[in-house]
Amino acid sequence: MSPLRLLDGLTRGMNALGTCLVLFIMGVVLTDVVGRSLFSRPLTGTAEMVAMSIAVVVYLQFPSTLAAGRVIAADGLVGWLGQRSVRAEQWLLAVHHAMGCALFAVTARYVWPLLVIARDSGDYYGTPAMFSFPKWPIFAVIFFGCVVMAVQYLVMSAGFARAGWQRRRFIEVDPANKVVS
Repeated sequence: MSPLRLLDGLTRGMNALGTCLVLFIMGVVLTDVVGRSLFSRPLTGTAEMVAMSIAVVVYLQFPSTLAAGRVIAADGLVGWLGQRSVRAEQWLLAVHHAMGCALFAVTARYVWPLLVIARDSGDYYGTPAMFSFPKWPIFAVIFFGCVVMAVQYLVMSAGFARAGWQRRRFIEVDPANKVVS
C-alpha cells in the first residue's frame, strides 16, 4: 500500500470517527434535555463532554476537509491568477500549503509539552465526585491531528508544485459548490 493511500485511509478514518463523535454529542445533549424536561435530572457532565468533544471533532475531521478542498479560503487572488497562469496559480497554492504545513508542525510542537504535562500531572476536566475526564487524551488527539494536518499540507504542497511544473491543476474544484470533481 502506498503512503498516499495510507494517508487517505487515515484521514477518512479520522473523519468517520469525528462523525461518530458528533452523533455521540447529539445523543448526550438529547439525553440531557430529556432528563431535565421529563425527570428533572440532567445528565451529569454534559457540558464537559460537549466542550471536550468539539476540539476533538475539529482535529479529527480537518485533514479530510483539507484533502477534499473544502477548507474555507479567500480565493479571489487564486482565481484571478488561475485565469492568467495555471502555473503561477499552482505555485501560489504550493507555497500556501507549505506554510500550512509549517504552521501545523509548529502547533504540534507546542501541543506536545501540554500533552506530556497533562499526562504526568493527572490533570482533568470536570469536578471530582461529579464527572471528571483526564485532559491528556484530548491533547493527544489534538497533537495527532496537527501532525496529520502537517503531513496532508506537505503532500498537497508537493502535488501543487508538481502540477505547476506540468502546467496543469492538481485539484479541480467546482466553484459552484466548492467540491472536488
